[in-house]
Amino acid sequence: MIPPPGECHLWLAPVRPRAGWLRLLDPAERERADRLDGTPAGEVFVTSRGAQRLVGSRYLGVPPETVRTDRSCPHCVGAAHGRPRFVGPRGAGLDYSVSHTERWLLMAVTGGGLVGVDIEDLAAVPDAGGLARAALTPGERARWAGLPEAERDAWLLSAWTRKEAAMKLTGLGLRASPRGLDVSGPTVAADGVPRWPAGPVRLYSLSAPAGHVAALATTAPLGALRRFALPEAPAPRERVGRTTAECG
Repeated sequence: MIPPPGECHLWLAPVRPRAGWLRLLDPAERERADRLDGTPAGEVFVTSRGAQRLVGSRYLGVPPETVRTDRSCPHCVGAAHGRPRFVGPRGAGLDYSVSHTERWLLMAVTGGGLVGVDIEDLAAVPDAGGLARAALTPGERARWAGLPEAERDAWLLSAWTRKEAAMKLTGLGLRASPRGLDVSGPTVAADGVPRWPAGPVRLYSLSAPAGHVAALATTAPLGALRRFALPEAPAPRERVGRTTAECG
């Protein structure tokens, strides 16, 4: 069932090999997976594409191996690096976003408006100063520089995930220039950023596995989050309970 308005579904899965997931991929994806076999990138790829089909199957009501996605970029003719979407009439009104580190995959699904999600590994910040200069607004850089050194990496990566989630929601990616996006408030301030949506892009910090930070961006007001876990076998199940404390 498609999430009702005001609700977002989050799917979290560890990145690791799983029996049966490779068969969910289409021929081109299996060929790519074969080239990456035995590498961390290969595990991420199969986990990501398999999870998208399993999750899509839940909402579309079709077998996971028949789920099709489109990644056409509206800004680049013929490029397949745009926002993913499920293909077919049953996917109308359904929007999703996916992000990963080498250890975790996070997917967000909504039935109202657009969504973007990002997860990052705290250990993957080799040059905090360089990232701050490239990604933060002047005001954000001043705030970051004023923090105790022990808090800077976590704050910086939290800001970065909020920017990434917002840029993924719009489909602009780094064309939006993260230095032009202020994410210190509950919505993105993006004055002067070309092609940025006219309406508000709302931001939410998410709880994440240890050593990670995550964020969510939506165009519709969010009232509830429901968290799900993907099992090893291709049959998603819902975790018991509803999480609402992170909404606000």
